[in-house]
Amino acid sequence: MKNKKFWTVAKYEFTQTVKKPSFWLSTLFLPIFIAVISFVTGYATVESTKKFESGSVEDFEIIYILDNADIIDTSVITPPFEEVRDYSKVLEEVKNDPTKLLVVIPKNFLEVLSYDLIYKKNQETITGLTTSSVINSLLKQSAAIRINDPMQVKLLTSNPTSIIKSFDENGNLVEQNFGQYLIPIASMSVFFIAVFISSSFLLQSVSAEKENRMIETMLSIVDKKSLMLGKIIGLTGVVIVQLLVWVVLGIGGYILIQNRLGISIPIDLNHLNTSIIPINLFLILSGFILFAAIMTGTGAVGTGAQDSRNLSSIFIVLAIFPLYLSSIIMADPAGSISQFFTYFPLTSHMILLFRYSFNAISSTQLIGGLVLTTIYDVIAVWIAFKLFELGCLMYNRRPTTKEIIQYLKTGK
Repeated sequence: MKNKKFWTVAKYEFTQTVKKPSFWLSTLFLPIFIAVISFVTGYATVESTKKFESGSVEDFEIIYILDNADIIDTSVITPPFEEVRDYSKVLEEVKNDPTKLLVVIPKNFLEVLSYDLIYKKNQETITGLTTSSVINSLLKQSAAIRINDPMQVKLLTSNPTSIIKSFDENGNLVEQNFGQYLIPIASMSVFFIAVFISSSFLLQSVSAEKENRMIETMLSIVDKKSLMLGKIIGLTGVVIVQLLVWVVLGIGGYILIQNRLGISIPIDLNHLNTSIIPINLFLILSGFILFAAIMTGTGAVGTGAQDSRNLSSIFIVLAIFPLYLSSIIMADPAGSISQFFTYFPLTSHMILLFRYSFNAISSTQLIGGLVLTTIYDVIAVWIAFKLFELGCLMYNRRPTTKEIIQYLKTGK
């Protein structure tokens, strides 16, 4: 019966967490936030494109063009654009009317490649990239009109795209598609959320129970090992629930946008590399266990919730340090820097996930890395248990480094 007590603790931690409104708010906030940001960004892009294509930029009803260099061809000047010659008269008109804008192209334009945008500033009118883009487009169209070679005109007015192809493992030439990067990107996102956000539930649980001395009552019912393992198992179940919620919302959102709303998403699901999912899930859960153990240990030795958060921040900073070297790691995923962080305890899970997802690691290194991360998890859980034992003995102060090392060695 004693051996089954950690299951009771796990069930208690799981149910207590999923019953909290804050858990569901934090779980649902991320996908809703991403959806809102994506919608706003997409809507803004579409509106900007419409403005650009219609020639209606910003909030200006008339855009005067004073071309002192005779650069813009008159055939491309159509409403709301209007060619002018009297600078003083138009300047006075623009000065008193915020709906009008003056574009002044100097005589030495070909030397300076710069022009002036003059308008009356108010809170509703702000010139920016849209206006500049339209004027630049007029300049390019004018240049293209004066070129007699159709091929040169097409090269100047078009935006060529590239189609990336590569040989797969079977030697077949296949076209690269964003769909093949969907799972790696999603895996990295879920890893960061599960490891660096969800694992903090354990820190809050242990530090709060120690601070209000509830842990003393719990230890009178279950032993230390069952209590700690139960917390880790229960919170692991919470993370699995979060993953399932995100997957369901992601699939549901894709179906809604693609089929119900009729909006085409440029993702070919046929290119999804589903074979990497099992290893990715293992690394996500393994990384969570490592940091769950770290959070448990720091929560136990801290004098309170704030002190424990300060201690845990040290490990979080070390874990995300490779992000500062992301450009180097992405450029050379098999280089010496990537190799080092692949085997460094706090970063091994993340770098292994990245390298494996993008097929930048050999089978031998992958197997060795998986074995090593498992060993790291076992060691982390053992150290967390020892710190949990030590922390339960101290309430008024944090144990010193010397005391921690001595307790790890002797258990006293």
